[in-house]
Amino acid sequence: MTLRAQYLLSDFVRSTLISSPKFSIIYTKIALSEETVYDVLCCADLYLLPGLKRHCANYIGKHLNTANVVQVTRTAKLFSLPRLEDQCAEFIANNIEKILEQEDFAELVKQDAAEVKGRQETDTIDIIDNIRFHLTFSIQTYGEMEEANEKLRLIDDLLEELELEG
Repeated sequence: MTLRAQYLLSDFVRSTLISSPKFSIIYTKIALSEETVYDVLCCADLYLLPGLKRHCANYIGKHLNTANVVQVTRTAKLFSLPRLEDQCAEFIANNIEKILEQEDFAELVKQDAAEVKGRQETDTIDIIDNIRFHLTFSIQTYGEMEEANEKLRLIDDLLEELELEG
């Protein structure tokens, strides 16, 4: 992001930005980077700029990897970015073996489970439901079904280890 873009985002007041119809064109030209995208996302959230938030989310979604996907999932929840959250769940489903090895993923599952007030045995855990959906969504062959079942067993083992029902 250029110095000018930083100035625009940090020094304009919300009413100025909203009153400018051309601003929606300007922010799509902001050069995002891995170093600046989260700062821009914070500004977009602060100034209630949903288009800029989506622009940031699209950029973040294109740079998912096994090292950042859990933190990106937390960020997507924090900033109410359901499409990015779904991308993260799909990425986790596709890389479940590597992700299950990470302690922060287990923490994410615990946090998700704790968000349900008065949690009952029948309550579900959002992140687990989304991952299960992506694991089973496009099954077309018996081999794919066997592979999905093995990954689902891995998730069930994690939940058992965490003493959660999901």
